[in-house]
Amino acid sequence: MHRFLLLSLFGIAILAPFRTAVWAQDDLSGFTLQQLNAAIAKSGTPPSQEIYSILSFDSDDRSGANIAILAGSHSGWRVAVLHRIKGGLNAEWRSGKLPDDFAVSSSHNLKIDYMDDGEQIVEFSGCAAHDCGGLDGGIFAVLLYSPRSKQVFFAHYRYGEGKPRDSFGSVWFSENSDRTGNEKYKATLRKALSRILHYDVP
Repeated sequence: MHRFLLLSLFGIAILAPFRTAVWAQDDLSGFTLQQLNAAIAKSGTPPSQEIYSILSFDSDDRSGANIAILAGSHSGWRVAVLHRIKGGLNAEWRSGKLPDDFAVSSSHNLKIDYMDDGEQIVEFSGCAAHDCGGLDGGIFAVLLYSPRSKQVFFAHYRYGEGKPRDSFGSVWFSENSDRTGNEKYKATLRKALSRILHYDVP
């Protein structure tokens, strides 16, 4: 028994400094569950909301991992983006309750996408309740969040009431997508809508 105690204590003496050294580095490419729980609590996500998806992705132009979270309830969907900083995670952006155009969606619709220049962006899409019929019977919406520019962009599509079958309705983009320097985000929104509608959005 004395030998066992001695070996155990010796093992602790060796392991403790090693663990302390690893924790002291505070590796920004990873995070603990405790840090994630604390960040979610501060992200503005109501306790009644269930979390449907958590996606972690690297930063291509800054230190620290990024995390996208999709939460929802009967009242609607919410998206939050967290960024890894020293000591934990920071709630960088949160959507609040998304418009009814996103009402019908799922965890599969929260994605991390690459733009042509390598930037990683958060994408989420959905359609209005009872209006997911496609080009000639649907109301769809797409959001993009750019961790690099810290901007969120929206695109909305509405079918053309009274127009012939298979005809294109109307689409509008958030105002910031027309600002100088944001052309690539508008182009990415257009591509996302085109994938959803199976139609080249003009």
